[in-house]
Amino acid sequence: MEDGALVLIFTFWSSFFTALSVNELFLRPKDPLEERLSEFARADTHTRKDVSILERKESQAVNRIKEKLLLAGLKRKSDLDRFLLFQRCCLAAPFLVSIFLYFFLRISFDQVLVLGLLFGVIFMTLPRFWLLHIIFRRRKEITKYFPDTLDLLVVALEAGLSFDSALVRVGEEQRRVSTQVSRELLFTNQQMSVGKPREEALRGLAKRSGVDEIESFVRAVLQSNKLGTSLVKTLRTQADVLRKKRRQFIQAQILKAPVKLIFPLLFFIFPTLLVVILGPSLVQIFSHLKTGGAVS
Repeated sequence: MEDGALVLIFTFWSSFFTALSVNELFLRPKDPLEERLSEFARADTHTRKDVSILERKESQAVNRIKEKLLLAGLKRKSDLDRFLLFQRCCLAAPFLVSIFLYFFLRISFDQVLVLGLLFGVIFMTLPRFWLLHIIFRRRKEITKYFPDTLDLLVVALEAGLSFDSALVRVGEEQRRVSTQVSRELLFTNQQMSVGKPREEALRGLAKRSGVDEIESFVRAVLQSNKLGTSLVKTLRTQADVLRKKRRQFIQAQILKAPVKLIFPLLFFIFPTLLVVILGPSLVQIFSHLKTGGAVS
């Protein structure tokens, strides 16, 4: 009876917090009266410190999530809302799984408690691992295709296009190869088109990508603009450096291949070869031993 009461309490609070999160995120409209009162509260000298502390804590957590989402290529506000909803659903999921295991599968309360804690750890770390996977895959794609993109950018600049027009042209051409590189170049050009300074837009490109190659590219372009040197020569030198770096990376991967092949050879290929080569001989040896033992 006590176990059933505890499970009912878990059910009630999990359902309550899930409904509350959905209501706060999607269904609750913005009340102008509450916004006006919050402005008066911020202006109040007695409550200013407390409000600023609370806002600082919330903004720091949300800002960290925003930075991770930018690194994953998710720039819209709806992406942030969906990720926050996903986090809240993952927090409520262990309670729902525990209730399902207890009522429908008839598992004991001790086992349900252990499984609930295990599922809690899994579901709490699931959003972070998913976001890190998206960031890693995006960085890998940008690192793979950015040297070719830089070569195309050099060709476009040598053909007489301006830097902004070259970004648009290369971004449209790279859309068939890499969507991430194309989106970042076109988004940077859109920022410069609406009046954002070129330096700030390029630094935002380096921050959103999180790739060393793009950061060095941005530094080279900004340094060329400040010193007044030829942008084409600077980018050609940068492309040569990236090409050599990619060649060295490929050579390093080739040298690592024999070491990586040791474990598949040892655990999968060698036992198969032994079975194929020694199998018939072992069958004949055992048959001779068996017949010899029967005759004797």
